[in-house]
Amino acid sequence: MKYGLWGVVLNLLVCSGTVSAETGQDLFMAAIQGQPQRVQSILAQGVDVNSQLDSGRAALMAAAYSGNYRVMQVLIAYGANVNLADNQGSTALMDAIIFGDERLVNLLISAGADVNAEDKLGVRVLAKAKKTGHTQLLKILEEAGAKEQEEVKVEEEPAEKKDGENTKKKKAE
Repeated sequence: MKYGLWGVVLNLLVCSGTVSAETGQDLFMAAIQGQPQRVQSILAQGVDVNSQLDSGRAALMAAAYSGNYRVMQVLIAYGANVNLADNQGSTALMDAIIFGDERLVNLLISAGADVNAEDKLGVRVLAKAKKTGHTQLLKILEEAGAKEQEEVKVEEEPAEKKDGENTKKKKAE
């Protein structure tokens, strides 16, 4: 038992590093729970700020959806990709719109969020904002350049056919 106590201490030190190793899932949970100090601690350990769950959800999306402004500031300061999309095509800006806080939306826009992003169903940011009924968010998005889905214009006749008719009319005259 010469090394008994020291062996236990050494074992605890070695194992504690393994046990406390943080993951992207830990980052996600800290973000959704609004814990900016924990988020910063996890990121300082080298966890990827853009790590995603199997669903494609990332910590910035979790913070935006939950309205955790301070966590969002920390994540953006660490280089979070504000345009990262989950498996459904949703972005942090779309999540912030659902939460309905102007500060969150302004923060993401100032960090470079795409105000014309669309999800996998082709629904753009502005359309999602209209569904929430937050008129101030609509104004913010429109001032930032957000646009409606573009309508597909269908031509009645191909341009070549019209040109051919014009040639026939000229020959007939």
